Amino acid sequence: MKNEYDLLNGAHTDLNEYDDIELTDIEKQKLKRNMQKKIKSTPVKKIYKKPLIVAALSLAVLSPVILSNERVLASIARIGQQIEMFINKPEDSFNGYKKTISQSVEDRNIQVTMNEIMLDDGQILLNMNVKMNEDEKKKLGINPKSYIQPGEVKIGIDDMEFFDSASSIQREENADGSWDYLYKKRLDRADTNGDGLLDIEQYNVLDSIDPEKDYTVKVSFNNMEYEKVPLQSGRYSDFMGEIKGNWTFETSINGSKIKSDTRVYSVNKKIPIKDKEVEGILTIKEIRVSPVSLKISHTFEYSKGYRDGSIPIHVDIMLKDENGRKLVGSGTGGGNHIMEMTNEYEVGEDLQKITITPFISDHDKETTQYFDNQSFEVDLTGEK
Repeated sequence: MKNEYDLLNGAHTDLNEYDDIELTDIEKQKLKRNMQKKIKSTPVKKIYKKPLIVAALSLAVLSPVILSNERVLASIARIGQQIEMFINKPEDSFNGYKKTISQSVEDRNIQVTMNEIMLDDGQILLNMNVKMNEDEKKKLGINPKSYIQPGEVKIGIDDMEFFDSASSIQREENADGSWDYLYKKRLDRADTNGDGLLDIEQYNVLDSIDPEKDYTVKVSFNNMEYEKVPLQSGRYSDFMGEIKGNWTFETSINGSKIKSDTRVYSVNKKIPIKDKEVEGILTIKEIRVSPVSLKISHTFEYSKGYRDGSIPIHVDIMLKDENGRKLVGSGTGGGNHIMEMTNEYEVGEDLQKITITPFISDHDKETTQYFDNQSFEVDLTGEK
């Protein structure tokens, strides 16, 4: 297959001598990523009963290309309305799992459009567009070029409400000044009786749903946030402003397909970690592989090196696929001398096995040490 740069940017080429070339979904996806002016992954850090650690997903950026194919341009025009394009998947590959909403709600002169919604293993994915014109920004003293992004979200699924959980945001600016977002929200902390208090902190949504049932889903935002320019150090409010309002969406989802296509592997492997600064037991508990991602639950119990309120030395894991390629991922979790973590990684459809390698990061010294002698493989093609 020809490289798209050779197709579109060939030196001393007379384009009139050539017919239009129909590109594949994967080529369109690559072209789109290369055209982006700015892509950011913005983890939202919240602290509740336990410290919450969120690591950002790394994303590819940018080089200009020349486009001459109208079909490619049409695909790029609607790319922000596809969950797949935020997480390196071919266009429409999540059909059957996601639901197209296309609902718009406006409040405080901010229009929010919910494009798509998708239930994944342990989380919900929201693809939305947020738009506020420059004049309205100026009235509130907001820099015209500042992004407006969704704040904290509450997710209602039938009679249960989910909030106070880890979330992450990826954003992409559009030519019209609006922003497309992929908002991921963990569904692990639930209010089950409607009193506004958390009743469950380790809820697993896929293990609990009835595949034969359609569930009513309510998505509610009561604030939008914007970046203060110039940026200031200090508290969160020093560099992020807030606009109160009400942006609520309601639809229904069925989790039967995502539930049937999610594989769960029990590992329960204990790995002793010993270093001059830190010691303890790393336990790899469970691996869950969905069409969207691979998630690993693990804990680390410090016997040496833990300081109350501060974790200068962090113990974590690194993953590689069967070809030795490092998987891109993020982690959320918390605790005290026993850290409970869930790592999430981007995966391809052909992933057959992974190699897990423990490592420790010293944040004070800015060093990382890998324990290659403690690496082990997990086969993802066999029985769950």
